[in-house]
Amino acid sequence: MASQRARQSRSGKSTLKIIAVFLSSSDSRWWFILFNLPILIMCPIAELDEAEAEEAAEPLRKEWYVSGFLLRSYPIGGSLKVDGDKIPDTSFNSATGGGLKIGVFPSYKSVFGAEVELSGHGGSITAPQTVVGNTVHSTQLDTTQFNFMVNALARYPGDIIQPYAGVGLGFSILGLDGYTQSSDGILEPDGFAGFALQGIIGVRLLVTNHLFGFVEYKPMLFTGKEGDRCTICTKYSCRRRANCTTPPLHTLQFQSHCVAVGVGFRF
Repeated sequence: MASQRARQSRSGKSTLKIIAVFLSSSDSRWWFILFNLPILIMCPIAELDEAEAEEAAEPLRKEWYVSGFLLRSYPIGGSLKVDGDKIPDTSFNSATGGGLKIGVFPSYKSVFGAEVELSGHGGSITAPQTVVGNTVHSTQLDTTQFNFMVNALARYPGDIIQPYAGVGLGFSILGLDGYTQSSDGILEPDGFAGFALQGIIGVRLLVTNHLFGFVEYKPMLFTGKEGDRCTICTKYSCRRRANCTTPPLHTLQFQSHCVAVGVGFRF
């Protein structure tokens, strides 16, 4: 109870000073602005009146939460192949996106919990023209990636600061616009679907008993392939189209570092 009251007693002058410093940093890089965003949002909220603060200080019997976040992805390498033919010098560009999470801990003092995460971002995959033997390779693809993850978490249930770590497993879908050039000629892949695995290292800042901000670092691995256009799947089964020849298929694998910052509400 004492820690909750201490948090709520921050003066308006300190909040105005934080906001003034932030606004004066007009030449700051995007990441500086991104990491200060939760502070700007939550500092005014932290100055709730005394009655509301005491009501919010009641412990949560079961902790459900929803949160939204901004995401920045930094790919660190991977491979793109067409029917086993690797396209050399493939690069994966950084991208910005966002997402939502819904999670639960059995109680406000629980160490272990779980969450469902939905996220998405754009990006691109490129490779300059290179000649291997008599074959020309190149790539120019614009991507739109959607991720669905189920995360298992372990945290230190502190009253103000809550560091946590976890692991997530799910799948990703990549929509594509562009072409690849390889030993199979110039092709326009439809998209990729595959498995995604991520680690999670993060920390929460509890502003009130219900509102919090968080920052996360997430290394991520994706591996997937292009769907076979000759295969038609319904809700119950899959079948091949008659007189259809499977075209050369693309496979994709890459690793990336992701940084997320967001705010959430516990109830």
